[in-house]
Amino acid sequence: MMTVSDIYTKLYSKSYYEKTGQHKFRFCESNVFLDRRANVPFVIHMLDGVFYLQALKQIVNDSLFRLEMNEDEIMLYGENKDTPLWILQ
Repeated sequence: MMTVSDIYTKLYSKSYYEKTGQHKFRFCESNVFLDRRANVPFVIHMLDGVFYLQALKQIVNDSLFRLEMNEDEIMLYGENKDTPLWILQ
């Protein structure tokens, strides 16, 4: 089972590209850098066994994202969405 600390370590390990190749995501300290333009502070927390990325500013009209990871991809879902907004590789 992953911990919040494990999630931060994985996010900070490299830059990620959206599966469609349109956006670059880089996580550094407590900020996500989106396409080198947006610098958005965030925190990660777990609630009832589910990880959430809480952006302190809105991104695509949302600030809370459900976070799922496997070995190859990171999926970010809108708060009440069943399909990912972004799939990062």
